[in-house]
Amino acid sequence: MSPLPDHAVRFVPPAEYQVWWARTEVCVGRHSHPDDIAWYVVPGETDFETPHGPVVARWSRGTDGARIVIAGAFLGDEMVVRHEMLHAILDRADHPPEVFVDRCHLTWRSWARWAPHRPSTPTP
Repeated sequence: MSPLPDHAVRFVPPAEYQVWWARTEVCVGRHSHPDDIAWYVVPGETDFETPHGPVVARWSRGTDGARIVIAGAFLGDEMVVRHEMLHAILDRADHPPEVFVDRCHLTWRSWARWAPHRPSTPTP
């Protein structure tokens, strides 16, 4: 697992994340347990450094479990959070386009095309 960014702190995900998790499970057609994730935020930041360069969020798995780290500016960004949730549900770090783009619309470009057309109160 990659090291935690400087100043990252663990947090309890808000209730809204449960709804987002359920939506993500529906789009991918797979069930997983969000309680298995350790959640961290880097407060006051728009991105943070990783071994692969700066990112706004990152999912990773190690021998001690899985975690999601989110830059503070993106804690309420549904696409960013659900993108990392999708990594967790799939338990993989790559981005298969048939899932991330076609089925779940969880990339910057696919979200922008899809989001204006989605229902205002989607159901999980």
